[in-house]
Amino acid sequence: MTTLDTPARTALERLLDPRSIVVVGASANPAKRGYQAIRALQESGYAYPVYPVNPKTGQILGLDVCASIDQIPYGADVALIAVPAPAVPGALRECAAAGIAGAVVLANGFGEVGEDGADLAAALAAAVDDTGIRVIGPNTSGLLNLTSGANLVGLQNVPRGPISVITQSGNMLLSLVNDGHALKGPGFHAYVGLGNQADVRYDECLVELARHPETGVVAIHSEGFTDGRSFLIAAARTVPGTPVALLRGGRSEGGRRAAASHTGSIAGSDAVTTAVLRQAGVELVDRSDELAVVAGALATCAPIALGRTVAILSDGGGHAALAADALAAHGIESARLGERTRQHLRHLLGPAAAVSGPVDAAGATDADPMVFAEATEILMRDPAVGLVLIIGLYGGYHLRFDPGLRDAEEATAGALLALSIEYDVPLLVQSCYASLDIANHDRLRAGGVPVLSSIEHAVRVAVALHRRGRLMADHAARSSLILPPPASPLPGSGILDEPTARRVLADAGVDLGVWTFVRDIDAVAAAVAAYRRPCALKVVSAQVVHKSDVGGVRLNVVASNATEHAEAIIGSVSAAIPDARIDGLIVTPMADTGVELLVGATRDPIFGPVLAFGTGGVLVDAVRDVAFRAVPLTEPEAREMIEETIVSRMLDGYRHLPAVDRTELARLLVRIGDFVATHPEISELDLNPVIASGRGFMPVDVRIVLSRRTSGERDE
Repeated sequence: MTTLDTPARTALERLLDPRSIVVVGASANPAKRGYQAIRALQESGYAYPVYPVNPKTGQILGLDVCASIDQIPYGADVALIAVPAPAVPGALRECAAAGIAGAVVLANGFGEVGEDGADLAAALAAAVDDTGIRVIGPNTSGLLNLTSGANLVGLQNVPRGPISVITQSGNMLLSLVNDGHALKGPGFHAYVGLGNQADVRYDECLVELARHPETGVVAIHSEGFTDGRSFLIAAARTVPGTPVALLRGGRSEGGRRAAASHTGSIAGSDAVTTAVLRQAGVELVDRSDELAVVAGALATCAPIALGRTVAILSDGGGHAALAADALAAHGIESARLGERTRQHLRHLLGPAAAVSGPVDAAGATDADPMVFAEATEILMRDPAVGLVLIIGLYGGYHLRFDPGLRDAEEATAGALLALSIEYDVPLLVQSCYASLDIANHDRLRAGGVPVLSSIEHAVRVAVALHRRGRLMADHAARSSLILPPPASPLPGSGILDEPTARRVLADAGVDLGVWTFVRDIDAVAAAVAAYRRPCALKVVSAQVVHKSDVGGVRLNVVASNATEHAEAIIGSVSAAIPDARIDGLIVTPMADTGVELLVGATRDPIFGPVLAFGTGGVLVDAVRDVAFRAVPLTEPEAREMIEETIVSRMLDGYRHLPAVDRTELARLLVRIGDFVATHPEISELDLNPVIASGRGFMPVDVRIVLSRRTSGERDE
């Protein structure tokens, strides 16, 4: 048997960087994909073996055709499967028998078409499970590696550069490439079209592409993750070395329906997904026209150093104000310049200039563009400045004012590049002339400086570099997001009764304060008297979820009226829910005055256990002030989570409310997160409200819901 010399590479490595390709379903018909793929490989300069397979032997584009897969040399890297869907499972088994590491399956008609494709999808999955062959697709636009010329997409004239792309949509690749052309961006290294994700997933491609030395950033378009937790872990591991920019489809209900019909994916809750992806360090973009520009800048620009911000340098006040407003909308203030900086700028730019930030040159650059470089150096010396954003007409002065300024603008470009290197401060340029072919702009781009026509795009890039600076400064203090081994399962299923829920949380180190569970109504008065202060009474019943709604709570109860209140609770609950089984009452001392918080957790179907924090009490549904994080989380992440909420403004002694210890609150969130992370049987947990006062945190109501799992069932 003839074999290929295959180095010791994993199947996924061979799939994403193939050194031999088999085209199953090769065709002599130029209209067929099996012909177009071979032509694209030749036109892209692919220098490794290509083996066409078709029962009708002969030649295609000068290559000898094999009648069947078993006739090719054993151990090829990749097979492009260009046959109809019903023939795919059999073709995959034949490829595996021939030692082929992976396959790119073009055909649609599988899970994305619903029940009609379910049997075929199951047969494909069985072929993967039985043989171990790695599969991209089905329903994929293909695979592209510009470094090697492995063009299994057929797209030509794609510029080479540092952007690697993972999507489920071939149209998104076209959008990115065309946007890159329009932006004169840095170009692309690789593309993987995952299609239905029957086997190879986002997280695997992310880790592998980030290992390619040619990859400077990974740009992702996603319509849903089959294993969201694995993606979070992969992103958290990857982003310190390789930035990740992501655009999501399926965020709205209509978008989720479209995503499901297109790829069979299921998109999770938008709020949860946004929060946990940002937690993992992913730079999220909201618009399709932002992905290429943000990814390109992350690949070529240094991040903004922690504690520094953006200095705006403009040749017009209108543009400067728009840029400052756009920054503020993202929560970033433009740099507050020091007195020495302002004095130097005033001396350079003259009395008409605005020098407090944003800086408006007020015509000082019109006759001498090199003033931009001189002002930039002054700004880069200021310790508040982490990036200089030049706004306005730069690069087109020789078009707008005087052709004789061409050389001066060219010299300015060189000076700007040198300054960015000398001071280690990134530079962005927004110019009304960015869409034109201008040599000084091209020189800046070649040096890694984005030159953009849109103020909004320029600001969006600055925001991404600002966030990346924060990430790089604190990534060591962030969670790996790897779930710990599960602890011994909690007893029961469904909703735990509150006394049991309180006990398991106490065993986990969560302080719930003092409380008493009484089964006998005659013992209520003694329990209240023992606390020597007014108490709250709450019904304990599996049939009662919202106790206050059915009269199941009484406040400020004292020993003398405790029995009366207990009887009233039982009467109210029995009248509202006649079949309710009342197990007893919980007695707790009344909490101190404080801020009502929500601490909760849920098991997201895509990302696994997620912690929630925000405004609690009766305002939970009305205000919807909540932040999310995947667990386990660290204390810095918990503090970050707290600061995102509106209720955090009330924790430092707002009006009559006491100040709350934020560090202890963060530790409480971490403990709850650790508890949920080690108990995969918990589907929901609610502490609502948690009264936060100067003396600590008292969960008033405790609710834990366990999933009903069969024996031996484990989490994903």
